[in-house]
Amino acid sequence: MFKNRVLNSALFVLALIILGALTGIYTSDYYRRADPGNIPGLLWPEPKQLRPFATIDQDQNVFGLDRLQNKWSFVFFGYTHCPDVCPLTMATLDETYRMLQQSGDAEDVQVILVSVDPERDSSEVLKSYTAYFNPGFIGLGGNMSQVESLTRQIGIAWFHHEQDAEGNYLVDHSASIFLIDPQARLLAVFGAPHDDAEIRKRFRDIRDFYRDNS
Repeated sequence: MFKNRVLNSALFVLALIILGALTGIYTSDYYRRADPGNIPGLLWPEPKQLRPFATIDQDQNVFGLDRLQNKWSFVFFGYTHCPDVCPLTMATLDETYRMLQQSGDAEDVQVILVSVDPERDSSEVLKSYTAYFNPGFIGLGGNMSQVESLTRQIGIAWFHHEQDAEGNYLVDHSASIFLIDPQARLLAVFGAPHDDAEIRKRFRDIRDFYRDNS
């Protein structure tokens, strides 16, 4: 009888050990799948959900939260008079987008320039500027309040320098590219300097991770 109790106890302990091991394997596998690993810039597990906003696009239409839904949006904050960072970043985004198109990965992708100089960047100016880099790109502006309805949510700050004698001025702003997911959440930030091949790789990794964990 005693031996039976000892044997039963040993079997029970062994069963607990096996159950614990199996649970550990399952749990570790779950967190491995839910863990972004080494994807730089991915804001996980709590991406910021954007709230309703209202800007004006290059065709003078209202552009709000609904136009981010069901799209992957590469968003850059700059301005058309920018002498260096903006044209370089827009050219990189154009190369990124074209290569994604060639590989069949751009069907649900849009590229957006949000002006931090809305006084000079009218819809007409934005349309000409974005089309120079890619006719499919979107330019957003409006009045200052409309632009800030988006920039404040993402935490974008900018600074207008003093005007020179000809009325020209520079604007300090972020050089990062922001990735918004199809649920209109700020999911990743790509810091400068930008490389189109690296952006494409990280985007594909992020999209695969999103599909597995959304």
